[in-house]
This record gives sequence, structure tokens and C-alpha cells, in this order.
Amino acid sequence: MVYLVGILIFFILLILGLSLFRIPKKKIYPAKYIKGLETMVDGKTDEAIDILKNLVEKDTSNTGAYLRLGNLLREKGLISSAIKIHKNLSVNPELSASEKEEVNKALVKDYLESKEWRKALPIYEPLYKKNPKDKELAIGLLLLYEKQEKWDNAYNIAKKIYTKGKSLANYATHIASLLIGRDNQKARKFINFGLKANISYAHFLYGKLLIEDGKENNGIEHLEKSISIDPERAYLYLPLLEEYMFKRGEFSILEPYLKNLVSENPENWEILNSYISILKKKGDRDRVEKILDEAIPNLNIDSPEALGSIASAYSGVDTDKMSEYVLKMQRLLTKTKRFKCSECGNEFKEFSWKCSSCGSLGTIHRVWN
Repeated sequence: MVYLVGILIFFILLILGLSLFRIPKKKIYPAKYIKGLETMVDGKTDEAIDILKNLVEKDTSNTGAYLRLGNLLREKGLISSAIKIHKNLSVNPELSASEKEEVNKALVKDYLESKEWRKALPIYEPLYKKNPKDKELAIGLLLLYEKQEKWDNAYNIAKKIYTKGKSLANYATHIASLLIGRDNQKARKFINFGLKANISYAHFLYGKLLIEDGKENNGIEHLEKSISIDPERAYLYLPLLEEYMFKRGEFSILEPYLKNLVSENPENWEILNSYISILKKKGDRDRVEKILDEAIPNLNIDSPEALGSIASAYSGVDTDKMSEYVLKMQRLLTKTKRFKCSECGNEFKEFSWKCSSCGSLGTIHRVWN
């Protein structure tokens, strides 16, 4: 009996000993590693790099030091050095699963910074599959798909990002705008998402495609729809509408259409100017002068293009007012036309349906600086 009790006690002690042996030891960080982290926090990047370099030379097993050293080198613009460190670290068989993931995230950032999209994608996709609810990873993967023009993949990821209101339909419209002229069949697929949500730019793009296909009546209807939905972007949509209606000689249809638009949008100069142009072609100068004199004081004219077109509108009607607006236009020409995102405030040289800075859709508008 005593013998059996002794054996039982022995096994209990053995199990306890093994369990204690398995408890991971608390990781002790070298003083230089701590010092390196402190200098990073203080913003002393160069000093932190020197400390971490010195540390990894003496302790090649310090994964954290290698990882942070590579990150600092990337921040300093030394991308190739950062890639070399993170790439070598990524094949270390002794890395834990969490360490491996952190290293891969760092390596992806290196490739994104160096614009090596193809190298980043095979690392990024598995990271996202492990963390499908991580929005930051989703946004990064979306960028990679966009850079490689994998539009179906991009749209599928966008479903996880653009979840509010019409944002996903706006994104589909953005894709369509990039595909038109290159792959019209695929562009139509994405335009349809925008049409279902009544996105003005989708109607404009679809109208353009229909006209190119010889379906001018249907195309013009969609161009008109784009303006009625978003008259603030008439400067984008009206020129194409006028071009095709002039080609067809449909002055009698265009004039009442523009007159109605003016009544609905009395402060929109682009629409008013289109209507004035029709009246001048008809030779109705007295009416032109009356409309201009009544409307212009109420307009917020913020571009040399608009001032130039006002001067042109007064040409042959009132020489003094024409000269006045020519001078105003010349003063404003010293400024630069830009396109500004109403969401993040960043400015761009060219119009796009998607802001390349914050990712917002349909928020780019014309401004003058």
C-alpha cells in the first residue's frame, strides 16, 4: 500500500514538474534594446538606428531589434536595406507565428513603399485571409489589386471597406471610369452597379458608351440624367451633351432643355453659359444681355474659365462689360486650377472619381488657388 502511494506521489510530482517546465520564461530585453526603443519614442531616429545596429551585431537572435531596425530604415528612405533585413528575418525558422506575421507586415510595407506591388501581393493575401476583419489590411490589399488592375478582386475586397450608403456603387463607378476605352465590356459591368444606385458619373459614362455604340438617343438621355442628378458637375457633363446634340442639329430640343436647367439651377454658370451660347447662335442678343445682367450679380464666379466665358458672352452685346470681365479673367489666371477633396482637403491636378489620398468617392471638386 505504501509502495502504491509512493508511486502515485512520484507521478504527481513528475506532472507538476513538467507543467512548470513548460511555462514560458519571461523574456528579458537587453538594456541597449530598451534604450533603442526610448530613442525611437523621442524621435531620435538616427540614434535609434545606431543603437539597434550595434545590438543586432552582438545579439543576432533579437528578432524585435531586427524588425524595428528595418522599420526605421524604411522611414529614413533606405528601402532596399529595410527589405534586406525583413526578408532575411522572414525565413528564420525559429520565429513564432505572431513574430512571423509582424515581420511579413513589415516586409509588405517595404514593398509598398518601393512600389513593388507584385512582390507584396503573395505576402499580403495570406495575412488578410488570417485577419479578414482587419480593415487596414483590407485597404492595403485593395491598393495592391488596384495597382495590378485586378478589378474583380478589388471590387470583392471593396465590399468589406465601402459599407455605407452608396459608397460601394461609387467605387464600382470609379473602376468603370478607369476601364473605359480599354475594356468597355468590363466597364459596363461596373457601370451597372453605379446606375442601380443612381450615381451621376455612372450615367455620364454609360451615356458616353451608348453614343459611341451608335445608340445616341439613349446615350443623350443618360447624359441629361447625369446633369439633373448632379448639376454642380455640369462642367464635366454638359460639353459632351452639347457636342452630340449639335452634331445632330437638335437646337430646338437643346434650347428648352437648357432653359429649364437654368431655372432649376440659377446660380450655376456652366449651365447658364450653355444656354446663352444657344441664344447667341440664334442672334437673340437683346435677350442675352438681359439674362446676363440679371443673372451675373448673383453668381459666385471663381474661375478664369467662367470669367472668360462671361466676357465671350458679352462679346457683340456690350463691349465695356466684355473688357471688364477680360481684365478679371487675366487677374485670376495667375492662380492655378486644381481639384480638391471635400473629405480630406488634399488637392490634385486632375479630376478623379476617387480620392487617392483618403479613398473617398465622389468628393473631388474643382477649385482655384
